[in-house]
Amino acid sequence: MLVDTGSSVDILYIITFDKLQLPRSIIQLLSTPLTGFTGHSINAMGVVPLDFTVGSGSKVTTIRAQFTVVDIEDQSYNGLIGRPILMALRAIVSPVHLKMKFPTPGGIGEISGDQNNAKRCYQTSVPPLNKRLGGLERKRAQENQMEVNSVKAEVDEVDNSPKERESEKRTMPYEDVVMILFKEGNNEQTFIIGSKLGE
Repeated sequence: MLVDTGSSVDILYIITFDKLQLPRSIIQLLSTPLTGFTGHSINAMGVVPLDFTVGSGSKVTTIRAQFTVVDIEDQSYNGLIGRPILMALRAIVSPVHLKMKFPTPGGIGEISGDQNNAKRCYQTSVPPLNKRLGGLERKRAQENQMEVNSVKAEVDEVDNSPKERESEKRTMPYEDVVMILFKEGNNEQTFIIGSKLGE
């Protein structure tokens, strides 16, 4: 399952639903199309309430989730966990660490992702640029890439030496301040506080 903190629905692909060996008759019809951030819409087959269990060992929790069932032939994921499930689980997601943590009766549960597996899934689900774009769009994308490269070259030439930063204007405190040493005898580690603070 793909965890997508930006999705307002939880999605289950019909292929995955069929693997659960549940009758399609439990899918409640839904006539509202789903629209992604690209503006493309797909028609959902319907919604189905399912028990959703996460965790391992004694750190397991189960919630009732409302999945939107779609007929998309995406073999890279079984579905998509969006904000509704994440909120119901009270989960914290760290994309940087590929981890999700959530409270359970047995303590804090944790699910870890795998960077290599995530890359493979992404590459499977996103076709190469030359397959996604037509001739004119491909040419524009290449021109934009050249523009980005030339901007990067200009940025690389900027000198960000500390001397320049020292001469920048800095805001001054509103009132008189007192410099306090963190440790006696060490003049390098100090902090500044207002001189008119009460005891």
